[in-house]
Amino acid sequence: MTTKRMATPMCEGISGVMNAARKMPPNPRKTHANRALLAAILLAQVLGCASQPSNIDPVRFQAHIDYLASDELGGRGVGSEGIELAADYIARQFAAAGVEPAGDDGTFFQTFNMALRRELTDEAALSFGSTGNPAPRTLGTDFAPLSFSSDHEFDGDVVFCGYGISAQQDKAYDDFVHVDLSGKVALMFRREPASWADEHGNPTPHAMFRNKVYNAKDRNAVAVLFVNPDPTDGESDILIEFDGSQPDAYGIPAMQITRELANEVLAAGGLQSLNDLQRRLDAGSMASAPLEGVRASGKSGLKKTTAPTRNVVGLVRGKGTLADEYVVIGAHYDHLGIRKPMTRVFKQGKLVREDRPPAIHNGADDNASGTSGLIEIARLFAAGPVPDRSVLFIAFTAEESGLHGSKYFVDHPIAPVDRMVAMLNMDMIGRLDADDSVEVFGVDTADSFRRSVESTARGLGLKIAASPDAGGRSDHAAFVRNDVPSMHFFSGQHSDYHKPSDDSEKINADGGARIAALVHRVARRIADTNARPVFQQVRANKGEEEAGGTPTYRVVMGLAPGYGDDGKPGMPVDAVNPDGPADLAGMKPGDRIIRIAEKDVANIYDYMGATRNNTPGDVVEVVVLRGGKEVTLQVTLSSAR
Repeated sequence: MTTKRMATPMCEGISGVMNAARKMPPNPRKTHANRALLAAILLAQVLGCASQPSNIDPVRFQAHIDYLASDELGGRGVGSEGIELAADYIARQFAAAGVEPAGDDGTFFQTFNMALRRELTDEAALSFGSTGNPAPRTLGTDFAPLSFSSDHEFDGDVVFCGYGISAQQDKAYDDFVHVDLSGKVALMFRREPASWADEHGNPTPHAMFRNKVYNAKDRNAVAVLFVNPDPTDGESDILIEFDGSQPDAYGIPAMQITRELANEVLAAGGLQSLNDLQRRLDAGSMASAPLEGVRASGKSGLKKTTAPTRNVVGLVRGKGTLADEYVVIGAHYDHLGIRKPMTRVFKQGKLVREDRPPAIHNGADDNASGTSGLIEIARLFAAGPVPDRSVLFIAFTAEESGLHGSKYFVDHPIAPVDRMVAMLNMDMIGRLDADDSVEVFGVDTADSFRRSVESTARGLGLKIAASPDAGGRSDHAAFVRNDVPSMHFFSGQHSDYHKPSDDSEKINADGGARIAALVHRVARRIADTNARPVFQQVRANKGEEEAGGTPTYRVVMGLAPGYGDDGKPGMPVDAVNPDGPADLAGMKPGDRIIRIAEKDVANIYDYMGATRNNTPGDVVEVVVLRGGKEVTLQVTLSSAR
């Protein structure tokens, strides 16, 4: 990755910076802190920052991102020095603004220990053979432990268990009904019969690894071995790369083996080939059976590392009778650190895997942008006037690895959760596009939210693409689950998501500052209105709910869809993956898909439904609106897997 300039932290006001620095606890990273302090003083002199601006300054907004998303912070991965520098920076910004510390022991930090990651060791092993005569296999070539595997040693006879599904109630189907797994090793296919997908092409929950593992575990299996079903066009039999960022295990060893190895052990145990067994299963027949004389033994060889990590929590106290109620404003400040980039890219319209070296994932939009907005909103609240309700400002850690920071805060709140009247979350607010449309999730979690957000947005020249669903993929989710009305502000998906290319020079600072101003004004209205927002339960869309919160596709076009309802026809295209099917067909960001193969498309669910019966390689006619005119494209669909 090319080295960018080292960015400097934003002006805090000279006297504020100096006072904040004197109040901060000793910092073992004095070199970084002194450099940041000096840069802030110099920048303050240059910019001549006003003490109480009425709006959020795009220059300030950008400068926070320039520092947080600089290579110096190494992508702010949990457990890294970079994320500690980021936490210290946010705390200094809060202190300089006059925000009270609201963390542990009078500090800005709420610290908790977290299992950061697990690593494969040279103890990883798998053998097949008869008792006393094992045949060792090669890690990475024949087998690979899965990220949710436990690290127990195991040894047992092997039993083939079909797809590993028990669905007696909804499918009258059970792969385990005729086999005994007690003390045995379960061998099973990944996924599920293709015909089980719903009308949108989403798999059922039975396809999830978690459900399969627990099915085996509940039947006293000692380990689970997964194998890919027959690869579809454009796929190959690839072992899943171990992802050490998932430190939690499902309580039983779990590995993936290659189809070549699986066919070998099936033949040794007297069973048919994988293709023959899959055909039987997909036709509705049972195929589970023990592999006579075949045993498997092994160990996942995993080592867990733990370390403290920190939420950064500040407070502006309210006044009067409502001061013991709280408006929460949050954003996560962690990102992915240094890791291998996403390895699936489009080439000539098909998804292929690429092996790339580790790179810094700076996360400028995700979520240095939301963190910058949080800092600036806190500064405005601290500058006055004093709100009626108190306002909590929380920079959450460990969002990317599973919303751990927000979950910890809700479980260990500084005030009772039932006194938190609203939560406003900013996650990726730095890429506002030319139509000034902001996606807001959760507008129907309170009776007053939609009206408040839409009227406030008009005053800032913003348009709201409102989604009633709160969603479950960012830090507001922990609050929604505790009946706190919550919204997530989002400027839209893009092709740099979770890639090293999410860098600060791509930020729309003016747009991000306007979104932060929107959040500030909505929060101020909630803080100063006597009537408390009334929580409303909003059920998730069926497609997302059944897929565990993430839509799953059988075929893809290689685009990032817009999720919110902005009142315009069609489904907006937020981004187009280079060399993907949509790109090759001539689709562009900003297009709005209105028809696919004569099926009208109004939103993402219509989009998924329009291709639910298609297979990879199908060519579909897609009509988009571009500049007010209809454009017809021929898109060759790619496999989603």
